[in-house]
Amino acid sequence: MSSAMGVSEMADQAANRGKTMRALVQEGRGSADVLHLRDVPVPEVTEGRVLVRMRAASVNALDWHSTHGGLILEIAAKVMRSKDEPVRGVDLAGTVEAVGPGVTRFKPGDEVFGGSIATFAEYVRAREDRLLPKPPELPFEQAATLNVAGHTALQALRDHAKVQPGQRVLIHGAGGGVGTFAVQIAKALGAQVTAVTGPRNVDVVRSLGADLVIDDSKERVSRRPERYDAVIDIAATRSISELRRVLKPDGIFIQVGAAKHGGWIGIFGRIIALAVRKRMGQRVKFFVAKSGTSDLEFLLDLIAAGKLRPAIDRTYPLAEAREAVRYVGTGQARAKIVITAE
Repeated sequence: MSSAMGVSEMADQAANRGKTMRALVQEGRGSADVLHLRDVPVPEVTEGRVLVRMRAASVNALDWHSTHGGLILEIAAKVMRSKDEPVRGVDLAGTVEAVGPGVTRFKPGDEVFGGSIATFAEYVRAREDRLLPKPPELPFEQAATLNVAGHTALQALRDHAKVQPGQRVLIHGAGGGVGTFAVQIAKALGAQVTAVTGPRNVDVVRSLGADLVIDDSKERVSRRPERYDAVIDIAATRSISELRRVLKPDGIFIQVGAAKHGGWIGIFGRIIALAVRKRMGQRVKFFVAKSGTSDLEFLLDLIAAGKLRPAIDRTYPLAEAREAVRYVGTGQARAKIVITAE
């Protein structure tokens, strides 16, 4: 690193020191009412980190569950000795404002996207290795949807279900953020896709290329004669036993989502039930997606090939970010919900 670059980095950090920004801060737990827009310090740029001016940040079910299930998360964080982060958000797209020592891939002015923590804020400090350059033709709002939902859908289908061309895949809960990605990725992998969703999402899911769309309010997929090589359960609104009935004898059940009702007790109860079934020899699996830029590059290739289109239901300005989290918790959201900087 040149001495001139070092001086520039120190100047950037000195300029940011003492400045404040707006961020969505969680103060308590129980509902979206505990989320407040506050003035907090702009993060200081450190070794290997990049300061990004947020242009868009998508909302995930994780943000809603973190707000409503705070007590269990607090206990888990203490057990794991994790640092408490009151600012919500983990998906990001924006413009590099400053770079820290050791950063070589980005410079101020670059448009980037990827993952970080505390992204519901005007400025975000992110690891260099968790970001990619944003293609000019990809809007910030769409780029911001790829990190959690894209990783989860891709890894569920490609890495855990190991979907092959011609296989039959059922996606239960296809109308949300992960589901809309899963439908398109399954098709890109060559599968025949049956998508189960609520009545509000039928048209959206059908437009994404599903071979068959089932309105869950009118028909139970478990009563149909078709059998599937893989069931990807995102909604968690039907029992594991019911969904496993539609599997082929050698099929696999993948749990990637959680119901909005039942809280963390319901979530952990389902995970435990899956663990018990797995020990009994059943092909069931629960996983937490791993972040990495290689999978983001894979998703970008699908977008460039016209096989993937991030679907967005609504966007909210940062000033209304609390309502964005609240809307995700209603279970009525279609596709992704995005927060934008004013």
